[in-house]
This record gives sequence, structure tokens and C-alpha cells, in this order.
Amino acid sequence: MTVVLLIDAIVVISLVVASRRRLEDALPVFCFFLVLMPLESRIVIPGLFDLGTDRVAILTLLVLFFLRGKRGNSGAIPLKRLMYLHIAWAICSTLYSLSVATSMKQLIGQVIEYYLLYYILFRVISDTRTVYKILYAMMIAMGLCSILGLLEAYASWSVLTIFPSNLWNTYGRVDPLYIEWGRGLRIRSTFPHPILFGDALAMGIPIALYLLSTRKQAWPKFVLWVTLLLMFWAIYKTSSRGPWLAVGVSSVFLFLLVRNRVRRYLTVIGLFVVMVLVTRPGVWQTIANLYESTQDKASPIGSSYEYRHALTHAITRAVAKDPGRFMLGYGLGTFREKGLDIDFLGDVRHWYTCDNNWDVFLYETGYGGLLIVGALLISPLLMTLRNYQRLPRPEKYLSGVFFISLAGFYFMLLSVAGYSWGQQGFMAWIFISLSVVYPRIAARERRASATLKTPLEVALAVPAPQIPAVQFL
Repeated sequence: MTVVLLIDAIVVISLVVASRRRLEDALPVFCFFLVLMPLESRIVIPGLFDLGTDRVAILTLLVLFFLRGKRGNSGAIPLKRLMYLHIAWAICSTLYSLSVATSMKQLIGQVIEYYLLYYILFRVISDTRTVYKILYAMMIAMGLCSILGLLEAYASWSVLTIFPSNLWNTYGRVDPLYIEWGRGLRIRSTFPHPILFGDALAMGIPIALYLLSTRKQAWPKFVLWVTLLLMFWAIYKTSSRGPWLAVGVSSVFLFLLVRNRVRRYLTVIGLFVVMVLVTRPGVWQTIANLYESTQDKASPIGSSYEYRHALTHAITRAVAKDPGRFMLGYGLGTFREKGLDIDFLGDVRHWYTCDNNWDVFLYETGYGGLLIVGALLISPLLMTLRNYQRLPRPEKYLSGVFFISLAGFYFMLLSVAGYSWGQQGFMAWIFISLSVVYPRIAARERRASATLKTPLEVALAVPAPQIPAVQFL
């Protein structure tokens, strides 16, 4: 408990100090902590809810927003209608839930906190430099997570052991180290599960590569190169197939969409990977063995794919039992608490894990909730693609990178319930927020620089009126 209180105090003080000049300066610090802090960093309030460090950070930022918040963007908020609709639907689903108390807690964590984060970032950010600072801070956090993960692999020590043991996610083991039959030790760092850590790394690697291509100073470039090396090393040690595939596909799209030094860096990294595979046959053998196990339905690794098919079938049958469940589902958070009978490999067992978040949306909020949250998540993806097509260079490239990272996250939701379990959910909503606000600010700054003639005029400039951004509901 003392460790958690100390961390919470550091977070609150850091945000207050960083916001002394303006609240916008505290946003990179805020996002750094959201990415770094584990679920184990929380205070359990019996009968109510858990007060995690992420929640402490959001509440602190909210208070600072009301006290010092200077609106960087006014006017209509993109996606707000879909957010209102999703909140209303989630409330109805909660009232019809198998466990109203559990669903209420999930409503706060999965819905309200994400949308509150989006609102604050959209309203406060007024400078493209803040967007880049936030992304840089998030990558530094991922670099630290990678170091902590590699300590698990090579020192057999988890940073999660500094927290009270009753807060650990041990999966039936005696400590937080995640050892799996057939794969050995898989690193998880500060994330709840190795695949969730892999998801976060897969989302971050395209961002880190793009930032590297935009930096000119030697020190930031050095830090980003080290961070990238650590992230690639860490994602290999997670032994997670979905994130590996996401990184490979994301790299291809990054090469096609971003036409700057990213292509050169990707070529260098590709040659380095080939060199490692040639000089370290054990690395290639590990990947090959994992692929072969995936094809073997009798192995635990191969059967995990079969489980996902059985899971989808069981959930569609469960929600079809009556019209209420068909539309509203069983309530947020109820799958992990109540579980579901699933016919898997001819054996009907009661399962509490749902390795497909799109199936979770269906089970917990019904077909209505699945359609709403699907529209809510796909809309910013289409917005980033449209902004990539409309914005001039180099502004368009960041929109392209946001498209790649978000598309990768949505793809990885097919293999793990990672939307509201772990820090990668916050990462996704930070990227959504930045992808929405960045085109507005970039267009405003470009217009201002085109009409001003001297550095003094630029420094004293009043921001030009905003141009409408692409909006979906």
C-alpha cells in the first residue's frame, strides 16, 4: 500500500508542477504515466471500486482542467454523438446486466474514462509540438517497459513484485513471472499479460519509427534508436504471434504510406533482422517452432486458435437466447466474472477468458452495442485515412501513422480482450484523440505561417479560425 501511495503522490505532484505555466505542458507527463503504470498500482476500496494510479492521474488532470484549462480547440467535438449513444446503450446494458455492480465499475473504466480522456486532450491541445511531445513521452514509457520486460527474461525478476502480493495477476503461479508450457517464460513488463504487452509494442513501433524520421537533434534520435531496439527485442520475448504479425504488416504499410526517412530506417532494420536470424539460428528456430506448434491442433499453442472459433460460436448462441440479450447483452465485465460454457475440442467446460474483444463487445452489450462501438472505433480510422489523402506533406504522414497503429490495434483485438484490460486501451484512445486534433492544429499553423512575414509576427500571432475537420457523427 505504501508503494502505491508513493507512486500516486509522484504522479499528482508531477502533473501539478508540469502544468504551472499551462495545462498543455502536463499532457506528455500524463500520457507517460498512463502507459507505464500497471494495474497492480491501485488501492482497493472494498464494496466500491479500485482507485488505480491511472484513475488518480485522470482525476488530477480533470481538476487541473477546470482550474487552469485553456481551451485550445472550441466548437463541435467529432465523434461525440457516437459517444453519447454508446454511453446510453452501455447504461441500458448495465441495468439489464447479470451483475449490475460489476457493469457499473466497467462503465466507469471502459466508457467514461476513455471519453473523458478524449475530451480533455481535444480541448486542451493547441500546438502540434504538444502532439509530438506526447508521442515521444509514450515511446519513452514503452522503452522503460521494454527494459523491465527484459529484466524478467534475463534476471527472472518482475517489477510487479514491488506491489502487494494480493494485487498480482499470477494466473495460478507463485509470482508475476509468466511461464507457459511450450513457450517458456514470456515477458509481460507492467502489462497484465504478455500478449497485451506485445499489442502495445506493435502499436508503438510505427510511432517510434515515424518520430525517428522527424528528429534532427542527435540526442533524441539516439534515444529513439535505443528505444526501438528495446521494443523489437521485447516483442520477440513476448512470444506473441498476433503482435509479431501486426508489426510485419504495419511495417509494410509504413513503407508504402510514409515517404521520408522511414523507408531508409525500415530497410536498415530489415537487414539487421536478417543478420540476426542468420547469425543466431536459435532465434529462427524459436520462431519456426512456434509456427509449427500453431499448425498442430493437439498442442496448447495450436489449440488456442481452435478455442477462438469455439468461443465465437458459443457467444453467438448465448446472445440469441432471448431478444433482450440479443440487443443488450449480459452486461459490461460479466464474461470474466460469470464465464460461459464452451464446447471446445469435444469437451464442454466453463471458461472465464474471452480471447476476442469483438466477441466481448457482442456478449456484454449485444448486437446493438457491437454495432455502436464498432462505428465509434472505425470512424476515427476512416478520418485518419481521409486526412492522409487531404493534408499536404509532411503533415499527412502522421495521419497515415495513426491509421496504421489504430488498424493494428483493432486487428489484435481479434486475439485478446485488450480494449479495457491493460494500458493499450488508453494508448489507443490517446492515438484517436491526437489523430482527431492534429489535422485541425496543423492546418491552422500552416495558414498562420503563410500570412505572417517575420518571426516577431509569428510569435505574436493570434490563431486563425479553425477549419472544419472530417467528422463522423
